[in-house]
Amino acid sequence: MSAEHEPSFQPDTEATPLPRPADFWGALGTLTVLPLPRPNPGSEAFGRAAIFFPVVGMLIGTLLVGVQWVTVSRLPRWWAALAVVLTWEATTGAALERANQPAGVFRFVALAAIAAAKTVCTIAAATRPAAFLFAPLLARWALVVLATGVRDVAVPGRKFNPAITFREFALASVFSFAVVFAVADAFGIVIVVGVAALTLAVRMSVHRWVGGVSWRFLLGCVEAFELFILAVCAVV
Repeated sequence: MSAEHEPSFQPDTEATPLPRPADFWGALGTLTVLPLPRPNPGSEAFGRAAIFFPVVGMLIGTLLVGVQWVTVSRLPRWWAALAVVLTWEATTGAALERANQPAGVFRFVALAAIAAAKTVCTIAAATRPAAFLFAPLLARWALVVLATGVRDVAVPGRKFNPAITFREFALASVFSFAVVFAVADAFGIVIVVGVAALTLAVRMSVHRWVGGVSWRFLLGCVEAFELFILAVCAVV
């Protein structure tokens, strides 16, 4: 049975096993377009891979910082920003995820609007290269937070993934905050506080008004958080 068709994880009295090296490749396959295994969002393998989501975000961010560093001094600002955004879209497969929307005008508008928003925010944040590291990193940390203990909107009464527990939340948080504070010190505190406040607000809204999350919803939150972080980096 392939990873994509694993059954949803049904917890027992034992704790979820610790992550395995292969779970990193599962995280990389889940959050990028690389041809790697993609665990079912409800599976135990997905829960183990969640610990590595911020690591994948850091790798994506490192790539974006490199592209920005190479292009910003060689190209006009718009072209440099476009190079960063195209790398971003191509690496994460965000455009492919948005392409799952119904065919027609709505699909085109979704593709164009989010790409344009990323380009504008990228230009505004160009003076803070760390923004391109923080946005993918903290957005994927927020994904883990939002998925921890939350209900599955498609199946009332069942968790989205019981294998994503406080352990995954804690380890993802320690790694993410260590990277941010190592790079930005006091400015990192501002970014972390802002993202944490927004994450808490989204969690409360999900529980009160929606009743749970779906994988599509979480992917949408990742992109929304990325734009939010870029905007904060641009104005602070």
